[in-house]
Amino acid sequence: MSEHKYIVNSEIASGLDVIGDRWTLLILRDCFLGRSRFEEFRRYTGISKATLSRRLECLVAEDILHKRPYGQSSKRVEYKLSEKGSRLFPISLLAWQWEMEWTSGEQFQASSNLYHLECSQPLSPMAVCRKCNEQLLVSEVSLPVMAENSTGQLAAFKSLNKMRRVRSTDLQEAKDDRLLSISDLIGDRWTLLILIASFLGVKRNDGYQQQLNIASNILSARLNLLVKTGVFEKRLYQNKPPRSEYILTNKGRSLFPIIMAMRQWVVDGLSKTDLSKTDQSLELIHQPCGNPLAIDVQCKSCHSQPGLTDVGLESVASR
Repeated sequence: MSEHKYIVNSEIASGLDVIGDRWTLLILRDCFLGRSRFEEFRRYTGISKATLSRRLECLVAEDILHKRPYGQSSKRVEYKLSEKGSRLFPISLLAWQWEMEWTSGEQFQASSNLYHLECSQPLSPMAVCRKCNEQLLVSEVSLPVMAENSTGQLAAFKSLNKMRRVRSTDLQEAKDDRLLSISDLIGDRWTLLILIASFLGVKRNDGYQQQLNIASNILSARLNLLVKTGVFEKRLYQNKPPRSEYILTNKGRSLFPIIMAMRQWVVDGLSKTDLSKTDQSLELIHQPCGNPLAIDVQCKSCHSQPGLTDVGLESVASR
């Protein structure tokens, strides 16, 4: 059985639960920028010591980071990316590009343009179909209709919220504001679930509540946030009583490759035993080539896959 038959099952949900977290995404950002020590993560993310400790423990347990001593004291440790962790780099590139395109200059440093050393061109990363190399667009992926099994998939994702998560938009303590906006979106459990449900075709309050079993106050808050940030457009579809639906904007649709790249990272790391499971499986098809969906991230200029050592920035914030 092809691994690409899964969109959200228990194994994929478990992997997404690890990396689909605001603080984890910012810690990984710092790792990709060369930061590796506890106090560095604290300084540049603004995360509390207790929360940082929990996230680092989780990332080490999941073999995304390796912990090793440095200096003369064995009590002083630093955290380095494992091979598994390094494979998350393409997701950060897509997130970086998204933030450059969709947030204001005040929120994201203008001097943070990506540069591909291999082809000596500004890097514009893009998600492509692994089979035909065409750019991934949400309109060209056959998504399953909402049905009983898709309800089960979303339920599997909801049940795997292992870490205590506190949503906070107080960023005054953070010394590096890059990727904060997108981390607030896809790094929040409920907004990520709402986005996945939207990609599956849900548009209305009752649909979100049915599929996610989400409290009405949480749903309203997240939908308002997604409208405020321009990810959704709110449209009235009924006057008496007034009822609205939430339509993905171009900004919202542009999150699809990032979330699918997160899913692909999990799928690529699954064991053969996990891949053989058929519970809660749905197949995604890339319509232009007709193949089951699998994606890679390429440089738009030279079409090679950027790695950690061949991507630079025009200017990097002080480390």
